[in-house]
Formats: sequence, C-alpha cells, structure tokens
Amino acid sequence: MSPTFDPTPRPALRKAADADVHPTTHIAPPSTGDAVLEGKKVSLEVRVPKKLRKQLRSAAKDADSTVDDIVTAAIASELRRRSQ
Repeated sequence: MSPTFDPTPRPALRKAADADVHPTTHIAPPSTGDAVLEGKKVSLEVRVPKKLRKQLRSAAKDADSTVDDIVTAAIASELRRRSQ
C-alpha cells in the first residue's frame, strides 16, 4: 500500500441536482470500433485445442451467447488492440 492510502470509506454516489437537465441513457452511442462487428457473417474454420474449445463453450454458456459471438468479439478486440 502507498503511504497516502486512506482506508476510510468514501460517501456513496448521489444523483446530480441537474440530472433532469442532463439525463443519461443506458445505451452507449455506437463507436467506430463497433463497426468491425457489423456486416455479413462468413464461415471461418479454425483448429483449436480441445481444452480451449471447452473453455469457449463454457464462456458462451455463461454469457448466454454463442461460441461464434465470443470468438468474433475476441478477434475484434485483439485487432483493435493491435491497431493502436
């Protein structure tokens, strides 16, 4: 821990007094990074270790999604990271 760490709890967040003037929405505006996930879906065959496939299926089940969606998001995330 740093010497400046203060362990006392901070007050809870409160709604701003002008929240009715500047409301927030739960839907984020689309960003240019999300555009890579749109478009026609094409088939891609990839050979992966059995253990990784099992983890992918488990992650998809936990996220109530499909393996294709998990893999697509992972590839897009990695491409964004590498392009920076």
